[in-house]
Amino acid sequence: MNAGPYSDKKVQEYLQEEFIRVKSQCFWDKRTDAMKQFLVSWTPTLLVLDVSGREHHRVEGFVPSDDFMAHLKLGKGKVLFDRFRFADAFKEFSALIEQHPNAGVVPEAIFFTGVTDYWNSHDPKGLRRAYDTLTARFPQSEWARRAVPYAQIPL
Repeated sequence: MNAGPYSDKKVQEYLQEEFIRVKSQCFWDKRTDAMKQFLVSWTPTLLVLDVSGREHHRVEGFVPSDDFMAHLKLGKGKVLFDRFRFADAFKEFSALIEQHPNAGVVPEAIFFTGVTDYWNSHDPKGLRRAYDTLTARFPQSEWARRAVPYAQIPL
């Protein structure tokens, strides 16, 4: 874990603070048990797993450092979300959006801020705000299309 974004000091520090890192060699002619277990078919592959080994986020292929950091934060947020820790997940998704505004995963993070806001408050206005933000900033994104049903929610 010392090439590409892994060589970035901020990435190294964040990984050290927030994750338990495991590196596995990949051999295409003789697939390892880890490659089989996690269906690795391309490198590099980053998996964000919880403590029980359940996958919450996956990144396949090279991404620049800023996008990589955003993916790590999205993965952490998804772990929290899937554990029903919605307030913590909202903070993680919001930090990602603020700290990495040009990262490719920002639309997904915006979508999930709306969903976590809804789960925290049971007020659907957070879903509508996410829709409005997505259609204003990322109108062609898949996440804007996924949020279309929220357009009907009055503010």
